[in-house]
This record gives sequence, structure tokens and C-alpha cells, in this order.
Amino acid sequence: MKKQLKLIATFALLLGLFGCSKDDGLRSFPFTIMVTTPEGIPVQNARVEANAPVPANVLMADFVGFTNEFGMVSFEYNYEAVLKIQATRSAGQLPSWIGCGFVKLEEDKEIIARIIVRPFSPDIGGC
Repeated sequence: MKKQLKLIATFALLLGLFGCSKDDGLRSFPFTIMVTTPEGIPVQNARVEANAPVPANVLMADFVGFTNEFGMVSFEYNYEAVLKIQATRSAGQLPSWIGCGFVKLEEDKEIIARIIVRPFSPDIGGC
């Protein structure tokens, strides 16, 4: 009987330590950027940059991608952060559309940030 109790206790301890643990050292901060016109029309093939402007000696988030047919692009980071977002759509050297914003990442929660792009004017500049 004692042997069975020891075996059950050992099994329960091992299950508690290794069984359902998600703590693999990596945290998940997923986020999606949705790019639209002011009228709410999705912008396909927009270049999206998400980064955290921090000093050079600190770990820096830096993401680049292009929106799909629904105007969306998704990324995942392993740290809590506030990222600066810039979306552009180009027809040549200069962007023809541009929009900016920020996103605050939350652990294990898909954050969706909407960036509205407007026609770019060299006189006005960027965001």
C-alpha cells in the first residue's frame, strides 16, 4: 500500500511539474495590423513596418511585412512593447499613401490595430 501511495504521489508531482506547463520561457504577444482608407476599404500590398525606437544597446523589435487581400498582416513578438506602426503604399519612388499609429502588445491576446492611410504629399511629409 505504501509503495502504491509513493508511486501515485511521484506521478502527481511529475504531472504537476511537467504535465500542463506552458512556461517554456517564451511569451507570446501576437498582433495584426489592418490597413484601410478613410472610407474603410482594405489596402492590399501595403508595406507595414512595426518597430520600437530604443537605444542601440537594447533588444529592439523590428517587423516588416505586406498586407494581404483583406488589408491585414500579422506578427508575433516575445516581449511586452509599444510599437510605432507605419504603413505605406507606393506607386514609384515616393509613397502614394501613408498612415501611422501605435500598438500596445498584450501577452496571449491578439491585438488588432487599424492604420488609416491617406494620400501622401511631399509638401507635408510623413506622419
